[in-house]
Amino acid sequence: MPTLDFSNENTIQYSLKCVNNSKSSWCFYIYQRMSNQSDNDIYSLVWMASPYKIGLQSFIIFTWSLNDSFWWFNTGNLQEEVIPKSGGTVSASLTSNNSTTFNIENNTPQLSIPVSGTPPDEFLMKGGNNIPNFTFSTGIGMSNFSTYIKQANANTAQEFDSNTTFWVAAATSQKEVTETLGQTKISNTAMFSFPLNKYSLTAYFEEDNLWTIT
Repeated sequence: MPTLDFSNENTIQYSLKCVNNSKSSWCFYIYQRMSNQSDNDIYSLVWMASPYKIGLQSFIIFTWSLNDSFWWFNTGNLQEEVIPKSGGTVSASLTSNNSTTFNIENNTPQLSIPVSGTPPDEFLMKGGNNIPNFTFSTGIGMSNFSTYIKQANANTAQEFDSNTTFWVAAATSQKEVTETLGQTKISNTAMFSFPLNKYSLTAYFEEDNLWTIT
């Protein structure tokens, strides 16, 4: 059974089974969005993606857990379709370790050890003194992969909303994890959510290139 399992042990596991009921092969991927991210120059990233096209009457299962993290990337000038050249991460927690600083010390880009910050319902990041302009981006992730980034600037604070929505999409060409998505014009996509006490869903990509999610 083709499964991409990025969940952590001892936590609740969520899964989305993507089934291809259309007339051709597709690459499936999932990403997240938050409200007002376009106004705040926050970009969604390809969070998880099938490593190959999914053929007719075939499927792939994405599995994850709700473990949060902070990320930095070398993106250059952040824009659509950018794929980071390098990066790093540290664990985060909304309830206790929701704030970090990204800086360059001894020619080493790195994130500080996260601490508690205010407000407690957002992930907070700050650029240090030594960050060059239009070189790095910072953001947050879930289940060991990044989900959002924003251009990092020296002595500049960033806030990432903890309320997120999940989206599934189909593409005719391969999508790479951490690829920057456009703020609009994402084709063949649909939002999905998990009802209370339900942790697995099935998404059918139908002949009309629309999704049915159950």
